[in-house]
Amino acid sequence: MNTPTTLPPPVAMISPTGVPVRVVETNGLLHRVLTPCGNEIYLADGTPLYGVQVVLDPGHGGSADPGARAPTGLSEDDLNLKVVQATADVLGERGVSVVLTRTGDYTSPLSVRAALADALGADLMLSIHHNAPTQGSASQPGIEVFYQSGSPESKRLGGLAWEYAMEALAAFDINWVAAADAGVMTVLNTRGIDAYGIIRRPDTVTALIELGYISNRAEAELFATPEYVTAASTALADAITAYLETDQGGGGYVTGRVFDPLPGVSRSVCVDPPLRGQPSPSLSRAWVE
Repeated sequence: MNTPTTLPPPVAMISPTGVPVRVVETNGLLHRVLTPCGNEIYLADGTPLYGVQVVLDPGHGGSADPGARAPTGLSEDDLNLKVVQATADVLGERGVSVVLTRTGDYTSPLSVRAALADALGADLMLSIHHNAPTQGSASQPGIEVFYQSGSPESKRLGGLAWEYAMEALAAFDINWVAAADAGVMTVLNTRGIDAYGIIRRPDTVTALIELGYISNRAEAELFATPEYVTAASTALADAITAYLETDQGGGGYVTGRVFDPLPGVSRSVCVDPPLRGQPSPSLSRAWVE
């Protein structure tokens, strides 16, 4: 006689509207979750998540945090999401489980994104961006990758992402721009800790890649093409697959920077997307940035 298997409570969910959220507590069929803005609500429906191999983070998002804008009008947050969705599709075809930190045009603080990756027990998180302001002319793409100080695995992930992306994008013959010190590096603030929140906050092995300069018209025109999205997403998927399945090292390592970035988006300007649920007045805003 087979004994019925009882699943543990999920660590996260995909809401009925397609938004990933972290589960704080489950009581029967009712789940207390943290919204993308870090508010607590109850959800009864959705797709439970018990873990994942890869978390992909499309940088920025929503009217409060659109990121950089190209001279052509292309918005960085839209481009980041398009590349991430294509990367997730490639990885899914290879049997790699993937969750995105955002799935639409909405804002989510870095603390919420990092906590989602940690809750899911992901092997890695890769944050996708496109850079600004425009730097000097270069003969090759000005890809920059930032990794967690003190983490050899984050460094390896960053090096692999840089190598595969450089090879793929260098095939396009356009007028590239690059910073003089472009490469794979740490970025520490003047207190000596990782400067960028998406690098500093998660325990999950994480790297952030700037795939070029959206502020450079030549690159922005390329970034708007399906050929670019295919090349970039395939390269990132190849790098992630190499990280998961091999001991292959990366390249492109350079001396790190010291930099104090501006604070991330404030929760006071964050507006949650529809999740099929309403905030309960009995729940406190328990998330602390």
